[in-house]
Amino acid sequence: MAYLNAYIKKFCIPDSKNIIDALRIFEKNRTNLVIVVSKNKIFLGVLSISDIRKAILNGLNINSPIKNIINTTPLVLRDKIDENQITDIVSSDQFNSIRPPLIPLIDKNNFPYRIVNKNNVELRSLNKHKTKSKPRILLIGGAGYIGSVLAKKLLKIGYNVTIFDKFIYSSKNNLKKLLKSKNLELVQGDSRNITEIFSVVKKNDIVVHLAELVGDPLCEKRPSKTYEVNFLASMSISNICKNFSVSKLIYISSCSVYGVNKNNDLLTEESKILPLSVYAKLKSLIERTIIRNMDEYCRPCILRLGTVFGKSIRPRYDLVINLFSGLVANKKTLTIQGGEQWRPFIHVEDVSDAIIKVIKLDNEKTNGKIFNLASFNCKISDIGRAIKKIYPEAKIKFNNSSKDKRDYKVSSLKARKIIKFNPKFTLEKGIKELVNFTQKSEIKNLNLAKFQNILNADKF
Repeated sequence: MAYLNAYIKKFCIPDSKNIIDALRIFEKNRTNLVIVVSKNKIFLGVLSISDIRKAILNGLNINSPIKNIINTTPLVLRDKIDENQITDIVSSDQFNSIRPPLIPLIDKNNFPYRIVNKNNVELRSLNKHKTKSKPRILLIGGAGYIGSVLAKKLLKIGYNVTIFDKFIYSSKNNLKKLLKSKNLELVQGDSRNITEIFSVVKKNDIVVHLAELVGDPLCEKRPSKTYEVNFLASMSISNICKNFSVSKLIYISSCSVYGVNKNNDLLTEESKILPLSVYAKLKSLIERTIIRNMDEYCRPCILRLGTVFGKSIRPRYDLVINLFSGLVANKKTLTIQGGEQWRPFIHVEDVSDAIIKVIKLDNEKTNGKIFNLASFNCKISDIGRAIKKIYPEAKIKFNNSSKDKRDYKVSSLKARKIIKFNPKFTLEKGIKELVNFTQKSEIKNLNLAKFQNILNADKF
């Protein structure tokens, strides 16, 4: 008996089935094409929604057998695919007219093993299944706070990594020296440039999208530019990944989409969202848009991060735990506004480890899903108390007034179960790390542009 891999098996239907069975597969897979196989899994042809429409117009019904309406001469790519075969396919009249634009790949034994979008018919991508090498990873925005840490980890475990970035905070040469790897490619560009994005996505297998304006102050200051970068560019990236049938698109979102939790419950991925800021509203909008845009070949995985903290190749001191720790390291007074607001937090190392787990896991477990990622939840005032406990000499002021209305805590149970998310950093461990890093690096002025996103608003 022939074996079909799990991916292709869900698109296959035996020729003994009826039209209603094909319609169920269409609905389940969100596609308009099924591959028809014999009892022994031999490829017989395909069946599209248009084939079924014609059959019903000719007097058949949903309980009629599919055997007599199979398209037995569809466009296919067969074993030992070479440039000549691709050229013949692409130059044919049938290639331009096929709907849906999907082409089955058939091995030498006449068993189907893959389906490709006609827009992704090029030799390198078609032969990816024949190599045992690790997939190529594209980090859009990979030179930033999270991306630089993630890149270092991916390179260390042997992945080929491409960083596409504007390099606002660090030059290409500087980052190349810091990461030191022959498996690293650095590409300078703008995520709003469709031609540039098209070029880098085409060369990679997995895309992690990190290139957005981050933080409420920056986004409130530049709302129109935020819309360009965070929504329009992200939508283009999603479409290009879909066009190339990228195996994984990992979109980095934020738990700030929850906004306020009036019941003080742990919020799950199914909870109602209530984004308050420009940043959060655009995050929720792009989440909905890329989910609606996904198909069976490109189903993005969305990671909603808590407020990130921790040291990085590109340090930030406009994040609450980082800022408080940096002030303590320099023996400065820190003022806590309000302080009773709940927040989820996650260390940048834990973020990177979670992304790597998603990269490694089977697509079925992650693609098309949303995950909350938080190492812990705590009140802003708890950060001050933790600092005071570790560093009794720290100068801390509490101010009861606060303009920040965000107040929520989240559950990461889904991520713990499915992607085995297991954060390593506690609040106390993170504070100690940041204080030591700040002192060792002799960072005295936390307000330099390279540490503060909002001070770089004109560079995006």
